Amino acid sequence: MVGRDTEIAAALAVLDPVVAGSRPLIVVRGEAGIGKTRLLGRWSELAAARHFDIATGRATELEADVPLSLFRAALPELILPAAGDGESRWHLFDSVIATVTARRRLALVLDDVHWADPASLELLDTLVRRPPSSAHVLVVSSRPGRTPDAVLAAAQAAGRTVTLIDLAPLDRAAADALVGADLSEQDRGRLFEMSGGNPLLLEELARAGSTTPVPQGIVAAVSAELSPLSSPARAFIEAGALLGDPFDIDLARQIAMLSRDVGLAAVDELVERTLLRPTAGLRDLAFRHPVLRTALYEGLSVSRRLHGHARAAEVLQAVGSPLPSQARHVAHTAAPGDLAAAQLLRAAAATLRSHAPSIAADWLLAAKRAEPPADLSMFSELAEVLVQSGRLEEALACAVEGLSYGRGTDEARLRLTLAAGSVERLMGRHEASRRRLLRSLDTSPSPATRAGLMAALVLSAYERGEYGEMVSWATSARNEPSATPVVRAVGAAILAMGHRFAGELAGSDPQADFAVAVVRDATDDELAEHAELLVAISWGLIAVERFPDALIVSRRSATAARRAGNGVAAVPHLLAEVSTLGLMGRTREAADVSDDAELVARLTHNHQTVQWALWMRAWVLLDHGDLDAALACAQESVALAEHLDESALQTVSKAVLGSVLLATGEPDRARPLLAAYDLEPGWICRWAPRLVEAELALDDLEAAARTAARASVLAGSIGLSGAASAADRAESMVAAARGDRAAAATWALSALSRAESIGADLDAAQAHLLAGVAMVETDRHGAARHFTAAHELAERGGALRTADEAARELRRIGRRVGRGGTRGARGMGLDMLSSREREVAELVAHGLTNRQIAARLYLSEKTVESHLSKTFTKLGIASRAALAAAVAGG
Repeated sequence: MVGRDTEIAAALAVLDPVVAGSRPLIVVRGEAGIGKTRLLGRWSELAAARHFDIATGRATELEADVPLSLFRAALPELILPAAGDGESRWHLFDSVIATVTARRRLALVLDDVHWADPASLELLDTLVRRPPSSAHVLVVSSRPGRTPDAVLAAAQAAGRTVTLIDLAPLDRAAADALVGADLSEQDRGRLFEMSGGNPLLLEELARAGSTTPVPQGIVAAVSAELSPLSSPARAFIEAGALLGDPFDIDLARQIAMLSRDVGLAAVDELVERTLLRPTAGLRDLAFRHPVLRTALYEGLSVSRRLHGHARAAEVLQAVGSPLPSQARHVAHTAAPGDLAAAQLLRAAAATLRSHAPSIAADWLLAAKRAEPPADLSMFSELAEVLVQSGRLEEALACAVEGLSYGRGTDEARLRLTLAAGSVERLMGRHEASRRRLLRSLDTSPSPATRAGLMAALVLSAYERGEYGEMVSWATSARNEPSATPVVRAVGAAILAMGHRFAGELAGSDPQADFAVAVVRDATDDELAEHAELLVAISWGLIAVERFPDALIVSRRSATAARRAGNGVAAVPHLLAEVSTLGLMGRTREAADVSDDAELVARLTHNHQTVQWALWMRAWVLLDHGDLDAALACAQESVALAEHLDESALQTVSKAVLGSVLLATGEPDRARPLLAAYDLEPGWICRWAPRLVEAELALDDLEAAARTAARASVLAGSIGLSGAASAADRAESMVAAARGDRAAAATWALSALSRAESIGADLDAAQAHLLAGVAMVETDRHGAARHFTAAHELAERGGALRTADEAARELRRIGRRVGRGGTRGARGMGLDMLSSREREVAELVAHGLTNRQIAARLYLSEKTVESHLSKTFTKLGIASRAALAAAVAGG
């Protein structure tokens, strides 16, 4: 391959680490025609010679409406989603992981991903962020722009090793070698100047002939090359451009309306002129280059395109092709009043809605142009699909248009109003959503409709952190006789919280019991229909520390929403499950669910939903002990929140970031972020130990005492054991800082008792730690008992940071720490390293300098040095050579 030896060598360098078990990513970036496809082809040949299993997929510009087109050829064994499977987007990812894992030494090569359909891009993002555990290499090529930038950002967030290859134009020597010696020096110079060193343009210009005026650009060059074709050959290749790349010979022949003999003669002519090439399947033909097909399609007049798509739709219908194959062409040609086209497009959209909602939305929009909606339900369906595909502005416009529509029942109008308000909340426009709901409430004629709007206003107030307003609307919704059971349950769950926060403990449990009973008795369809409103119940139960009930409600609601294909509504329930598991000390389980929640959230393409999922994941990863990943998630969450209205979600994300910064040794940056949280009283108490820790680290004992005292007062007023346990721990820390070890022990034991009463194992472990520290000088045996209990509780739940702290305290007093089970495996050798430290160590072992590692991982050299320093300390070594030996030894 001319002029690309350096780039190929860089890409081949990743193969040895794959053999050793790594999972590198190669990103090849370059302008159209610069040689990306050719480089991938040559690299694949060399990798195959080294016994790699090559799987190649390619996206094309004209198949951006074919779901998963990027992966269909690469992984033919992939189990594609079935129509109507609401969870198919998530099942698909599991299928891909299983497929990649089953293939040894797989090189998954994905070309031209800038043209990929939305479902393929979602899948690619997931593979980058959550690569299968088996050794493999993922190779991605793209033109510069948002697509490669998104891949690189996802890789950086996931801590993946990336080899970035930016393809530059060929120099003059390489360009001359490419066109050959048959041309004169003058012609070669002219071609190089006009092509700018772009290999494809250089070849096309040379192919067009240098003895005549050189065409300007690829389209002109292709047009010149097509001009000598016979009429049948021209009709055949135009039909192929409409169908795809590669395309079926018989279908193209029928679309071109050619007899069998004439069609085969056209094939021979096109292959002889190297415009088309045979594939392994023999019945299919491929274009010489994707740009050739695009240029051919763009060169067609509007009338020829419309006629071609209409003819393609007729042929595909006649041969019984699947509805999506027909819809791709019908969407181009459907005209107002074409009821048959509208019906076909709606039916095709239904088959794709669950796993390719963006394409389904495009077809529903085309159907709407062909046949205006007959009622409000069609607007609701279109708005919901647009939301599922992350196209919120269009969804809001659709809902608003529907609300101005004359016909429709009160129930249908309520559904559309709630949809519009929901979209505005998802966009972070909380005040706009509130105003819309209030306007609708003022004009609503039906008590049942009014109750539904009240429930939506409950959720709006909750997300804005306006708890007084929230309780007021909840009271109205709960007491409305004509309200549905779910609406009344939403009001009840929030009233349970309101009673608790007001210190009215006797009134809280009956309301919570009612809400739980409604969810228990509801069908899955009812839960799916009201999944968004049910968020108030999932989170309301957490607020009143009904943790087992919160798990039941959040899991049932999330499952129902996902089965209905409504990932947007599923995410808050998944995050409620994460929060509940985390508060119960089941950190390992919470980390697994948070991983799933982040995946589903990213599929919504909505900043607020992703922001929420990220700070929840950061919170769990912090306790799990993965500080690098926790910091990355927290920082991304806060960055996303900057584009949204002020809300409780935004405030909490800052508190989480503060907690992570505190753990990484930056109390000065952590303190203001933690202190800014001033919303729910229960969580003011729960953040208190971390704020106290920051204040003590900054030698501000008086501020720490005020923080602890405030938490104790709040905890006493709301009567929640978890909040009180956190407040007691804060008091214990302050007492220990004052040197009053007896008081510190008393507060710690009180915190322990309260945590144990609600099954909060991590809170209990942290209370055990504080008790042990307070006793260590007066009762060494008692301290050891508390440290051991803390280690066991934290270890069992997967709270590795607390378990490590307990282990250090035990060693400090001369006690051995058991290394059994999974914890023992984690605590030995390279397993002690964080994911980022391990990655840096492997690159050192492959001979990279700190500067090279920093460039590869998008880090500063100072950060790389910090990771190496920690690694040397953990492994007890002092040199890069010793580190390389440790990595080689496993």
